[in-house]
Amino acid sequence: VVSQPDLEMELADIADKDIWASKFKCLTATLEDIAGQKAILAQNHQWSDIENLPKQDQLVFETWNAIPNTYINMKKYAFGVLSIFGSTYVCEQVFSNMNYIKNKYRSHLTDDSLQACVKMKVTSYSPDVQTLCTEVQEQKSH
Repeated sequence: VVSQPDLEMELADIADKDIWASKFKCLTATLEDIAGQKAILAQNHQWSDIENLPKQDQLVFETWNAIPNTYINMKKYAFGVLSIFGSTYVCEQVFSNMNYIKNKYRSHLTDDSLQACVKMKVTSYSPDVQTLCTEVQEQKSH
C-alpha cells in the first residue's frame, strides 16, 4: 500500500535532487539509443545482434533499484506500474501462441497436448542434445 501524501513528498524531494534527475535523463537517452539500434539492426536483418543489446527492462529496473529506500513509496508505486505491463505481455503472448498452435487444422488436440505445445512455445528451454544422446543406451542387435 502506497501512502499518497508520502508519495507526493518523495516525488517533490527527488525531483529537487540533480543526481536522480540526471540518472533518469540518462536512462531515457540510453533507452532511445537502444531502440534506434534495434530498428537499424532489424532493418538490416541482423536478428542475432539484437539479442546482444542491453535489455531495456533490466536497465529500467536497475535504475529504480538504485534509488534509496527513503523513497520507498515511490519505488513501490513504480514497481507496481512496471509489473502490470510485463504480466499483460506474457498473457497476450501465451494466448497468441495458443491460437497459433490450435488452428483449424489441429482442432483435435487434447488439452494435455495443447498445454505441452504451449509450454514448449513460450519457454526458452534449450536441451543439450549432445549430452542427452550420450546418456541414451544404443540399441543392440539381437
